[in-house]
Amino acid sequence: MEVENTPPPPTVAEEQELDRQKMEAIKQEAYEFDPNAPPEEKAAQLKKAAPPGLVLNAPKLSKPEASGIITDVDIPATNGTKSNLHSPTVNGSGMKSPTLPATPFVNGFPKAGEDDWSRTSGPPRLGSWTDEINLAELKSPDHQTWVAANLSDNFYGDWWHNAGVIVFACILTWFITLIRGGLAWIILVMATCATYYRTSIMRVRRNIRDDLTREFAKQRLASDVESLEWINSFLVKFWPIYSSVLEASITNTVDGILAVNTPGFLDSIRLTTFQLGSKPPRLDFVKTYPKTEIDIVEMDWKFSFTPNDTSDLTSKQIRDKINPKIVLEVRIGQGVLSKGIPIILENMSFSGHMKFKIKLQVPYPHIEKVDVCFLERPSFDFVLKPIGGDTFGFDIGFLPGLTGFIQEQVHANLGPMFYAPNLFTVEVAKMLGGAPIDQAVGVVQVTIHNAQGLKNSDKFSGSPDPYVVCSIDNGKELARTKTILESENPRWNETKHIIITTYNGNLTLNVFDFNDFRKDKELGSASFDMKQLEENPEHENVSLPIMVGTKQKGQIVCDIKFFPVLEEVKLDNGTVQPPPDLPTGILRYTVSQAKDLDASKSIIGQLSPYAVMLLNNRELHTTAIRKRNNSPIWEEFHEVLVTNKSKCTLGLKIMDDKGLAADPLLGNFDMKLNDLLKEMEKGNEWFNLAHAKTGKVKVRATWKPVAIKGALGGSGGYVTPIGVMRIHFQSAKELRNLEAVGKSDPYGRVLLNGIEKARTVVFTNELNPKWDEVLYVPVHNSKETITLEVMDAETMGSDRSLGAYSFPIATYVREDENGLYMEHSEKVPRSEGLILSKKGSAKGFLNFTVAFYPCLNVADPEEEDEEKKEKEQEEADAATSAVQPATSTDEVPTSAKMEKQNSTVSNGRTSDSESTKEKSVPRIRLTPEELLKYNCGLLIFKIIEGHIAKTDTHLEVLMDDMLYPSYSTAKIKTKDKKFDEIGDAVVRELDFSKITIRLRESSKDKEHGEDDIVAKLTGQTQETLRQCLNNPTMLTLKHNNGDVSKIKISLKYIPIKMSLDPSESINNMGTLRVDVFDASNLKSADRNGKSDPFCIFELNDEKVFKSKVLKKTLHPAWNEFFDVKIPSRTAANFIVKVYDWDLAGDSDFLGQARINLATLEPFTVHTATFKLTGKKGEEGNFGEIRLRLLFKSDYVIRSRQGSSTFSGTFAAPGKLVTGVAGAPLKVGGIAVSGIKGGASFIKRGIVGKPKSSAEALEEEQVMEETVAKGGGLKATSSGELQTVDSHNNPQISLNTLAEENLEQYPTTPNRNSLAPDRNHRRRKSATSIKSTSPSRPDTSGSGADLGVATICLHSASGFAARDLNMRGRVRVLGSKTKEILKSKSHKTTTGEVTWDETCSISCTADQQFQIYIEDDHLFNDKPLGEAMFAVDDTGTGKDTVIRVGTGQVVLKTSFKPSGSSANGGGSPKRRGFLGKSKA
Repeated sequence: MEVENTPPPPTVAEEQELDRQKMEAIKQEAYEFDPNAPPEEKAAQLKKAAPPGLVLNAPKLSKPEASGIITDVDIPATNGTKSNLHSPTVNGSGMKSPTLPATPFVNGFPKAGEDDWSRTSGPPRLGSWTDEINLAELKSPDHQTWVAANLSDNFYGDWWHNAGVIVFACILTWFITLIRGGLAWIILVMATCATYYRTSIMRVRRNIRDDLTREFAKQRLASDVESLEWINSFLVKFWPIYSSVLEASITNTVDGILAVNTPGFLDSIRLTTFQLGSKPPRLDFVKTYPKTEIDIVEMDWKFSFTPNDTSDLTSKQIRDKINPKIVLEVRIGQGVLSKGIPIILENMSFSGHMKFKIKLQVPYPHIEKVDVCFLERPSFDFVLKPIGGDTFGFDIGFLPGLTGFIQEQVHANLGPMFYAPNLFTVEVAKMLGGAPIDQAVGVVQVTIHNAQGLKNSDKFSGSPDPYVVCSIDNGKELARTKTILESENPRWNETKHIIITTYNGNLTLNVFDFNDFRKDKELGSASFDMKQLEENPEHENVSLPIMVGTKQKGQIVCDIKFFPVLEEVKLDNGTVQPPPDLPTGILRYTVSQAKDLDASKSIIGQLSPYAVMLLNNRELHTTAIRKRNNSPIWEEFHEVLVTNKSKCTLGLKIMDDKGLAADPLLGNFDMKLNDLLKEMEKGNEWFNLAHAKTGKVKVRATWKPVAIKGALGGSGGYVTPIGVMRIHFQSAKELRNLEAVGKSDPYGRVLLNGIEKARTVVFTNELNPKWDEVLYVPVHNSKETITLEVMDAETMGSDRSLGAYSFPIATYVREDENGLYMEHSEKVPRSEGLILSKKGSAKGFLNFTVAFYPCLNVADPEEEDEEKKEKEQEEADAATSAVQPATSTDEVPTSAKMEKQNSTVSNGRTSDSESTKEKSVPRIRLTPEELLKYNCGLLIFKIIEGHIAKTDTHLEVLMDDMLYPSYSTAKIKTKDKKFDEIGDAVVRELDFSKITIRLRESSKDKEHGEDDIVAKLTGQTQETLRQCLNNPTMLTLKHNNGDVSKIKISLKYIPIKMSLDPSESINNMGTLRVDVFDASNLKSADRNGKSDPFCIFELNDEKVFKSKVLKKTLHPAWNEFFDVKIPSRTAANFIVKVYDWDLAGDSDFLGQARINLATLEPFTVHTATFKLTGKKGEEGNFGEIRLRLLFKSDYVIRSRQGSSTFSGTFAAPGKLVTGVAGAPLKVGGIAVSGIKGGASFIKRGIVGKPKSSAEALEEEQVMEETVAKGGGLKATSSGELQTVDSHNNPQISLNTLAEENLEQYPTTPNRNSLAPDRNHRRRKSATSIKSTSPSRPDTSGSGADLGVATICLHSASGFAARDLNMRGRVRVLGSKTKEILKSKSHKTTTGEVTWDETCSISCTADQQFQIYIEDDHLFNDKPLGEAMFAVDDTGTGKDTVIRVGTGQVVLKTSFKPSGSSANGGGSPKRRGFLGKSKA
């Protein structure tokens, strides 16, 4: 092994000698001046020694005009062949941009300034061009006293100083008298004190004068103006120095711009003379507004530049005056055969009145922006001589009307930008911070619906053919609608997207009349002030007047929405959080410059290149032509809205301008947007050109994500989630109270990248809510941010924030060594403070847990087909380019070598390319049958198109127990709508999951009720997936008025690696039926040794049922039943309490029993006797109660908490209620009442049928025998109960009396999905879909018959014997109470009355009713009592006596089931969609 001989390290002496030699070399290189030489000679020596190409004033490049192409989906296809996609090579790393060639010439001529001041007003000079004025020094008389001159101000002027002098004079006089001093001493003391007092009073007067002056100055600031003679005097002396430098700088800059933009038929264009004159601008006055915000400075400035005004000049000043003059020389021809034509502009004058509004900020540069505008139209004048020069030049202003026309054109162009109320904003902070001042701030989405009352001014032209052009302040056209032929009230219903760089300005909608041969005629314009978007980003149904001059000529209706650019956020800990990685955003594509272009394609060796910018192989923008320049510099950019970043490809073609001949290709460039962004992160900006011998191009791309809702944001921009975040909202404590009266109404919500994705229910009037809700939010990458925010719900106005907490999901998302995302199922309880603003303090705490469950990387057949087609197209294009003939013998090898280099050095990777390749994540390929075996997954739905029968609606998709939709479209304005929108939702249990598609009418109310639902379609998710998986299917929704809407939808399913928590399963929620049989051995509470017992059932501290009172018994037999919704069995606190009824005072407690619902098996009858205990759970002789319980699993919807009604579920602390993406829980299709039933159990069976006690006992024996044989019970969707064997086959129906009237269902399910039945079967299965009308409740899940109830209000008696005017009312109880009978008023003095009035209503057999008796008066009715009852469906015809208040009411009720027959045979009838019976 050989070892290299390394030289020994240098010694200290050697190092010192090296340092000395370096210093000597530096001294020799430094330039030394002769210290005795004059400044002019030093300056000349410096110019000779300076580098020959030092350029102090580099020409600024012209800003390209805005492009009318706004989105990547609207770009027209280019003509010609499609460009091939090549992987460009990176020309090294860290290469710097080439600088401009250093030259002392601009536009081929010497630069203005330096040695040549002939093109300006002269060299800079000190002094003024005005005469010197010798002013005598004016000295004000000195009135200071000796005390003021020699004594500090701290020792006189205040009241205690004067008091001290008086005390000092008295004591000193007493002392002089005491020592027998003379009168002279007294006079000396008096003189001293008088001098001190005079000095003190002068200071007091001065302070008073300063205070008065200051106060008067404040008043003058708001009303008067200030003169600026001091600054005018400064300008008079400073202008001769600065004007020449300013003129030279402007001349050089303009010459550089003219040089690169000179047309080919001209030799050159340059400024030969640029003089601003010797008289400086003048500031007439300034007005300040002191009463503004603390960070706003507002002033009005009046200024003028009138160099031709000689009224204030002397004769010498007039003789030496230099007039403003600009001479532009246009040289026609080439070389020697060229002639320069001077265009002279002189004697310019200008005056105006401007407003400046300065916005201050704390960070440097302390000025955020400056708003500038003219308060009135400025006045200007000039002399323009286009031909003739100074000698024979003719002022075109003498032509009649031309001067006024030019002035009006100037005002018309400057007005929308500068004239009040329009503002021109200068972003000072952005300019000094290096950011481009014209960068986009967001996207305005304009949906143009229709116009009304359009009139054609030409009466002979007929009806107009209108179309709308969108622009900013009547500028360049940015978007255009289609043309509607011959319509004065056209309907477009088109959506356009416009990128804006500032909120200042107006969005202008110009309406034109299309003409075939003539120029299109403008019918009027409407404008919208974009400043409104800062306060409210969404404006729907905006009606803008179409104005022609000052007259309105119709109106246009549109929606205007603003979506801002998502910027990086600085967190409280100082770290910078990058913006989220969204598929939609604004791309700023910049082509900077090119070099080493192939000059062999030009005969003279000089190219005139220009660049064509491409987006997805479609032309986006064309740069300017750089004449005779083989290394052109463009620095042009174009901003475009991209809908899908992952599929976006950027391209560039560099062409050589050949005039009339075809322009040859000098080279092209293609790269994926994501690859280009990655290269820019590495610092690579230079790329080799393909299809060229030599050449490199410098391009840049800047990406700004924008979260756009609607079709554009939901279609092509959809990104498949990597997993779901499980967020468990547990509770909150000590929240802010924003209400003046009462407390806040909090709810929690989850925001993903600032967009709401899920929310909990509202807790009314509560500062310590306990939600216990689980929300699932799909996430797309580890760079996203989750925000948990607590809001205060408001009935009017926007909801207010009570605080928020944000965290990056990267905390929970991790990848393994194979690139697969790992599960984070550890649910660690967290308690975080809620911060209202970024710099505010925490108020209130939120308790929650977070978990992450990844999605399986399942192969998508559609994506694989697209990738296969793209690969085949690329191979075909490569083969086509390989066989193309070459123009020269050496071109083919060079091009082939270039292609090889492109393939080996791709995306800037050289030797370490393999190590930097992205990890290839393996995909799982599953068949549809294998895919649907996963119980937890992500359902992706694509809404393609549809025919909507009712407009102004929203199409919503709901999953399982969701109250809030997983996805909601924008407002549908047309009947034939093309959506192309994609959404997703989490499926927790595919075997039991249901999907609902509904149309909801747009309403201003925040809480949408059932009345807003126009149509609804519900079906099993699993069966729907079988038919719609990767298969667009047309679904039909029926309206309650008979209309039909059709929606085409396609579904995908991605499994999730998640084990569902048992508390979130459907088996943990549902409906509990409780049969209250009897009680025994109760305690005695009355003197007679008996009690008047009744029982109350409570669920989570909420009363859900109260039985009737049985008098004088210790063994009551209530025989009643009720149904209650259980949102969570495992967390339910279900208690039965028995009381003794007392006429006066509170009822006496007899005992209670806790019922554990977690032990109940779903769909299994459980009869048990529960021992009663004391209030504190102590055991004793409290008796026992016998109950029968039946739990039916079903989805339950949570409702608003804190209300006084029993509607919905009774969510309370201590239970876990789950929802997906903000979906609280629901059963079936409607929210049902918490109390159902209440009729006698002797008359009604287990599902509401008439049963005797013997029949009930017989059914109980049958159930016990079935269970003993390994079978069980099963409840059908109609609510009937039947036994099943061990193979789940139906055996014996326990509802024999119900079989006559209930629909017969087939045993094999064949109609479970949303998709239409292919065989058009008329029957439905046990799990059939219900497309219900909101106007009629869905009772298919009830266990009772449908029919007609007849109620006869017969009589009343037992009320107090006095003058009464008695009237009875009968009401139907439910989610909405409805009065069905209002009797006549009958006067009585005995408390007895007979009405004998009858009413009928369609309902179920177990419908609850209420009887209400009142004393009728003209102004104030007095209630006498009320009670609940149920109709008698036994057919006995007996009277029903009900206790109401102090009396009793006699009713005659009957119930006739629909579709019943005498023998129970015949074909049963079923309900249609509209509630009508169908055979």
